[in-house]
Amino acid sequence: MLSSFRPLKQYVVLHDFVGQRPDEVHLDKGDIVLSAEKFADGWMRGIRAKNQRVGFFPAKAVRRLFPKGHDCKRTLIAKELLSSEETYCDSLIEINEEFALPLKEQSILLPEEHNQLFGSLSSLIALSEDFRRRLRERVNFWDEDETKIGDIFLNLAPLLKLIISFAVGHTNANQLFTKLRLTNEKFVSFLSSKEEKHSVGLMGLLICPIQRVPRYVLLLKECIKHTDENHQDFAVLNLALAEVQKIATDINENIRRVENELQLISIGKSFTQDDVNLLNSNRQFASRKAKSSSRLFLKERDKIDSKKLKKTASFCVPEFCGTNEDVGIGSENLSDTRKYIWEVATSVVEADDAKELGDSRHLFIFNDLVLVAQTLSNTKKQYKLRRKIPLCQVWIEEKRLDGADTLCSGLSVGSPFAMYKAVASDSESEPIKLRTVENVQKAIRKQKYFLEKAFKILPIPDGNFYTQNFSTVSNYQSGTEIELTFRKNTQIAIVGVVRDAGKWHPSIYDYSVEALGCTWYFGFISGRCGFVPGRNT
Repeated sequence: MLSSFRPLKQYVVLHDFVGQRPDEVHLDKGDIVLSAEKFADGWMRGIRAKNQRVGFFPAKAVRRLFPKGHDCKRTLIAKELLSSEETYCDSLIEINEEFALPLKEQSILLPEEHNQLFGSLSSLIALSEDFRRRLRERVNFWDEDETKIGDIFLNLAPLLKLIISFAVGHTNANQLFTKLRLTNEKFVSFLSSKEEKHSVGLMGLLICPIQRVPRYVLLLKECIKHTDENHQDFAVLNLALAEVQKIATDINENIRRVENELQLISIGKSFTQDDVNLLNSNRQFASRKAKSSSRLFLKERDKIDSKKLKKTASFCVPEFCGTNEDVGIGSENLSDTRKYIWEVATSVVEADDAKELGDSRHLFIFNDLVLVAQTLSNTKKQYKLRRKIPLCQVWIEEKRLDGADTLCSGLSVGSPFAMYKAVASDSESEPIKLRTVENVQKAIRKQKYFLEKAFKILPIPDGNFYTQNFSTVSNYQSGTEIELTFRKNTQIAIVGVVRDAGKWHPSIYDYSVEALGCTWYFGFISGRCGFVPGRNT
């Protein structure tokens, strides 16, 4: 008996078959047979619909039968994959023949400009042509139950890494394209001659390779969805999908990285009077006219030994037991890469310097830093650097918009120096997207997390310490258990050491904690100890 656990599929007989053994079924051309079993030796077992005879017959003698005008979903996906690959390959060839070769032959571009625009185009054409050829061979002899395409993708995946370098160069190519449109008249004239035939333009065509990989991912997912788990292609398709998804992720990450770097360069250039290098790995830059001065005022000095300080500090700095997930940052590490998050026009509503009250300030917020700038020209986007604040010393106060879960109607950025309130960019108030605010808050939590972890593993050295009493000159909102929250004019005793011919220094360490990116002091407020941000600007 035929297996009752598998669905019977219809096949049409392509040519006559005369059985030679008692267990083989005789078939005439055009007969319909039902079968659920196919064997590795190329034979099938089924039922001849005409006389209900059960027997064996060669698989090559039949073809899967579908309703008129109908192809199964898996077959349609394979045909769509081939059709779209042919269109993609033709587009690459068109770019080469209509743009790359003529521009090179007519010497309209410098060699380095040509390479930056078209890069590895010839290699991408060769890759697509080979992939198209392999797909065509499979689709032209397509068997719904037998043909595989997963193995082709699995072999293609390592070669798709070529598109990663192309994608990285595409952002720079966009910048060059814009420049050439302004400076190269021959290039502009050449593009104009192509506009009627190529309405999407050169850059619209050059983005095709980047868009192709996500398309592969979608088609593979659809193919897996409509492939039976027992099909020999099912496992291979899943392996291929995993590999192609990795490439797609790498492409997106590299594009974001390049775009972020270009954004940092653009912001740095807008500070025309300051030396601002946001790409510098050591993250050090300063205003040319900036001066360093302490904002704390000396009152008196008290002596405290290290044993007493360690005993007191142990209550403030317990053994670290948090996890990355506790602060919503996943398993990330503190990266050396500075990332642009947001910029916002603000007004100073609180400040230790009364002269700043009411002043307009433009804030550039990064994943580790906030730049406070004075706008010199709105039209030219030129700024003067007024202050740089480590993000770990910043907090956000938001006001949700009534009835909206994704917008907030008010936002203030707090720091040890001033409170900055976001202002509308025109006469009408524009609600701020809550997602943007949450991205800033997430970055703050991440910086706080690593700050807290760093302080909790720093040992308090042996020796004598001395406290100085100060009056705080601003408000500060802590974000961790090791920091102190205080209001303006709060009395605080800062712990320090005496060295350099009796000079007092506000630090409990023999070395500067500025390696963490900013200065922090250790002190006491009403018997509670913790760290407070140093005021060095």
